Amino acid sequence: MVGYGYHFIQSFNGKEVSAEECNDIGVELAESLWGDKYQVLVCTHVDKDNVHNHIILNSVSFVDGSKYHNSKVELALVRQTNDDLCRKYGLSVIETEKAEKESDIASSRIQNYNRNSGKMELIKQDIDEAIEKSRKYQDFVDELAYKGYYIKKSNNSLSISTPYFNRNIRLARAFGEDYTFENIKDRIYYRNYQPKENKIYRIKIYEGVKINEDLLKTSSFYRLYVYFLYVLGKLPPKIHYIERTPEYYKELDKFNKMMDVFNMINIHDIKNLEDVQNLRTKYLEEISPLKAKKEDYMKLYNHTQNSGDKTILKVKINHLNEDIERINKKLQTCRIIISKAEKGAKEEKLIQKRTEVNREQAEKDIAKKKDRKRDR
Repeated sequence: MVGYGYHFIQSFNGKEVSAEECNDIGVELAESLWGDKYQVLVCTHVDKDNVHNHIILNSVSFVDGSKYHNSKVELALVRQTNDDLCRKYGLSVIETEKAEKESDIASSRIQNYNRNSGKMELIKQDIDEAIEKSRKYQDFVDELAYKGYYIKKSNNSLSISTPYFNRNIRLARAFGEDYTFENIKDRIYYRNYQPKENKIYRIKIYEGVKINEDLLKTSSFYRLYVYFLYVLGKLPPKIHYIERTPEYYKELDKFNKMMDVFNMINIHDIKNLEDVQNLRTKYLEEISPLKAKKEDYMKLYNHTQNSGDKTILKVKINHLNEDIERINKKLQTCRIIISKAEKGAKEEKLIQKRTEVNREQAEKDIAKKKDRKRDR
């Protein structure tokens, strides 16, 4: 921060953009984030190896005197908007592991803020009310203006200046795809439009004694047992439903894969990367003949006219599919272990390299100090 403003540097990969294009992108970034409430100066420098912008932001609003605070959420929005603009114009975006991790953290901060902020919920409610009252798009703009909002359109994106925040809010980013320009128009002009909702899965839970259907058909004693369960009120079972989101199943899948890794390491006493690669080779040797046999059965199935033969072949193919799926799952676990091990080895090399560089630097500093003492 300098005085009453903030200084941002927006740089590009070498000379991939001209000075004019660089300045235009800087202006678009500034307008998207702060243009309706804050004074912004964009200066383009071409004196270095890469073209870059210096963006100076006056942190005091010329509209209402409110102050801009450069929080972690605001920085995350700056970074995400900048990356979106680079992708829009086909420019380089940093794709290193560190950059990806920082991008995930930034997205998480934005999502958490949007989800937890009561003001954001109020803004969303005002937008939904404006859509409901409007018969055409201009009515929607006028209704929001009456409520103290200002809408700005860029391509298919809408950003909004609100009474509650110093920054503009990109609607689709904050509230989802139902708030793009096209989808808002659809909601205004087509009243039967239904906003997309996250899919919810419902699991049926039984509380009570489970009935063995086979015994119920074959055993008179078991039928008598079931009869008395009804008399005593143990049957029928109580049923209720538990809701599960797609995120629940994603986390469950991650957990199951992690348990598969632990079990494989424990059962096969894996000590190093070579052990895993040998195990993977063994599974590949097991699966190859199964796939070849399945292919032969499929050819026979397609050429056979006899329905009885087709049924037998189908049963055999299903058994092979089960075996192939089981081995494929083990191969996937091997790949996860190998990937983690190689990643760990790379990180270890990087740590060693950094340690050596730091030691060399420390030795140079010690040598310089000795030289200075001798000179004295």
